[in-house]
Amino acid sequence: MSDQNESPRRLAPEDMPELRSGRAAAITPAAAQSSVTRDGWIARSQPPKPAPVKSCEGCGGVGWYLLAVPYLHPEFGKLQPCDCAAYQRQRTPSARRLGDELGSLAAKTFASFDITRPIAPTIWQDKPLSSEAQRIFLSDAHRRCEAWAGDPRGWLFLHGAFGAGKSHLAAAIANERQKAGAVVRFVTVNKLLDTLRAGLDNGSADSLLADLIDCDVLILDELAGTHLAECVGDWRFGRIERIVNDRLDRPTVITSNLAPDDLAVPGDLRAERLADRIAGVSQIVWMPIASYRRVQQVAS
Repeated sequence: MSDQNESPRRLAPEDMPELRSGRAAAITPAAAQSSVTRDGWIARSQPPKPAPVKSCEGCGGVGWYLLAVPYLHPEFGKLQPCDCAAYQRQRTPSARRLGDELGSLAAKTFASFDITRPIAPTIWQDKPLSSEAQRIFLSDAHRRCEAWAGDPRGWLFLHGAFGAGKSHLAAAIANERQKAGAVVRFVTVNKLLDTLRAGLDNGSADSLLADLIDCDVLILDELAGTHLAECVGDWRFGRIERIVNDRLDRPTVITSNLAPDDLAVPGDLRAERLADRIAGVSQIVWMPIASYRRVQQVAS
């Protein structure tokens, strides 16, 4: 009997046809077939040629593999990135593109997010907020974002003051999911709207939207109330609305200085409905924390 603590084996590439057909037995290459005609001639067919040597025994050279685990197991059906060269070849273009999208945030990780940084007392919604209370919010935001990055489900909405660290945590999520093999897109909302406007002229708007809707994880940075107010009467609102509606069941992260309920101007029904939809599918992370950039300026 095998050890229950033993790591599950990888499914070999040749197992895949058997899994799809539902058969358990392995197919072995047929031996050479031969027959004798009435006049004594021997007709012989050549045996199948052996499969070409694969570059990696673990994944067959495709860069990914599945674990042989039972149904309902957490890893059942989940693609595992291989540590071979094939996976690295696939990962490099995606990593390069994400790095370009992140810009100055490309090196941000959960490890580099300084929970112990200096925090000055501040006023939030006309009430004093101590450094100790802010640090609790900061630690909680870090913990929840790191947990979400490990198992992204639903939406994550980070909101709080300028300089609280929202974009840092969003970039850390992007880097973490990209390392896990996910296709990640990171874009500021201002840049998205500018690109969509240009896309109407060069015909790339639809392909851009499809890319954002179909990616594994989408991160929209710096969503503001003015974006919905300015967009509600023109073509841009329809695009934002489509992204929200088509990604309701896909992992998505939004950062904003406002809570979801404050994104729409009261009485602007279309914008209110969209903001309500975002709030309804999101895990809300509140970061009422004084700007670390201002603290650094004062210290210097």
